[in-house]
Amino acid sequence: MPSMPSAVRIVFGGFALALGVSAQADQLYRCRAYGGGLFWSQAHCQQHGALVDRIESVPSGLSPDRQIRVAEQGIAQSVRAASRADAMTRAEQQALQREARTRARQRARCDRLQAGLEVQYSRSHQQLTASQQQRVSERRQRLREERAQAGC
Repeated sequence: MPSMPSAVRIVFGGFALALGVSAQADQLYRCRAYGGGLFWSQAHCQQHGALVDRIESVPSGLSPDRQIRVAEQGIAQSVRAASRADAMTRAEQQALQREARTRARQRARCDRLQAGLEVQYSRSHQQLTASQQQRVSERRQRLREERAQAGC
């Protein structure tokens, strides 16, 4: 098989799959000195007596300054992606809070309708005139219909 310098070739079950990923990439290490400063290095941070803060893959063949700019752009993209994920989390939390408030309002409405029904039921057992009994019966019917519409 001919070599593909600008792509990664994966052999899978006798078939070759070429991915458009650069096979020639360097690693840049962002190092944290024990004193707290940050710096970039092509060699492992341990060789400089520092700790690895981050590792970024950058295209080879670029100048060191350009590789550092590419690595910093990668960090900025990661931070933006994390911010978007955090924003989605906040949006999800807000949606859950709205849903909880809606459920609480629904429960309060159902409780209010049930209390009204109980009042009308107790009134129906009192000695009332026929027209008063009719009004109590109509109120109870309206409350039952409203309760059914509200999904209680």
